[in-house]
Amino acid sequence: MSEETANQQAFIIPAPIRAGRYEARLADTADEVYEAQKLRYRVMYAEKGGRPDLSKVRRQADIDEWDPVGHHIVVMDTRVDHSTVMGTLRLVSNFRLAQDQRFYSERAFDLSGLRGHYSSILELGRFCIADGARQGAILMLIWKYAMQFIVDNRIEVMVGCASFPGTDVDDHIDVLSYLYHNNVAPESVRPRPVVDHVRIDDIKADDVDFESAAREVPTLLRGYLKLGARVSDAAIVDPVFNSTFLCIYVDASEMLAENTVLVTAR
Repeated sequence: MSEETANQQAFIIPAPIRAGRYEARLADTADEVYEAQKLRYRVMYAEKGGRPDLSKVRRQADIDEWDPVGHHIVVMDTRVDHSTVMGTLRLVSNFRLAQDQRFYSERAFDLSGLRGHYSSILELGRFCIADGARQGAILMLIWKYAMQFIVDNRIEVMVGCASFPGTDVDDHIDVLSYLYHNNVAPESVRPRPVVDHVRIDDIKADDVDFESAAREVPTLLRGYLKLGARVSDAAIVDPVFNSTFLCIYVDASEMLAENTVLVTAR
């Protein structure tokens, strides 16, 4: 493992993790970060029907203000061109944010409850895997590497957004109702929407087949739920990314106390 210093905060950087032909590690060059940004563009805009601004279209890359302060997990296929990024996830610590800069999630949610309760916060976002490579190995490598980073750096809470395809909330009533019933965050730390939103309590179905709804939970979110994730009680419709999303968080101490096997990379 190595250490890095940014904004007076030192981070322990886990060693690469291998699974067969694939290797997960942090991007360590500008070119690797750019390859991750291009993958994000292909998945979030070209494939999923998002609406990129002109700058993103020109670069064919998803680039924003949080990239310079983030750690970028990348998965490489060691049997082919080593510059090809097959999967990526961005990690942003509150200790790396610039003065007055907020998390990406805070464009849609007030996280003051979480900020008041935890001192070390890590936002996980921009999770993407290349088309044709979405088998379990790459997802698990990204997951394991992120968890090792969290363990090594004693992160107290993870926060981010969980997205569902499309902008019609009615398409997701059952799964949103399931999450509201089983996983809504406590009032004291619950993320509060600061933009136009839909209250899940207003639209949740009265008669939900929870078994069926549980199967509709996206794979990545299902993993977070196994670690004790809690969700907001409001959903945001996002036409830019052609999605509907919730804010979620995971308390790291609870995660480690009950799910050691899921978060140990080695």
